[in-house]
Amino acid sequence: MKVQAHEEKLEALALTMPGWDEGAVKRYREDPKLGQMRVASEFKEYLHTGEMGYLLSTLYKVAEAKGWSKLARETGISRPTLYAVLSGAADPKVSTLMKILEALGVKVYTNIAPLCSEAKVVSTKKKKTVSKTQKKAIAV
Repeated sequence: MKVQAHEEKLEALALTMPGWDEGAVKRYREDPKLGQMRVASEFKEYLHTGEMGYLLSTLYKVAEAKGWSKLARETGISRPTLYAVLSGAADPKVSTLMKILEALGVKVYTNIAPLCSEAKVVSTKKKKTVSKTQKKAIAV
């Protein structure tokens, strides 16, 4: 709990630093591959932690570097919806995130596997058991 509060304070401090967002957007505009690598890194982190704030923040900066109108055309998502999703004002659907990631040049591959190492099928039918008394009765 304390770690999360500390991280939130650091993020708030970083966001108040002058030129921090503008500098990142400028770097991503000059080098789109850098933006793609940053988004991929944040997406991996999201998969491990479930914390979407950093991913959305990075996506917002990379989207701004690409250009909102261009991103809207490529994804088929309206600019207001893009703003809302990437600013955290609206919860993104998986399909929306996938369209944005693809338009930004980030491919996502999945490997879906069961949580346990071996999947076992368990029969729900009860076995018929015969007691010793029943066996004697059957034998007579």
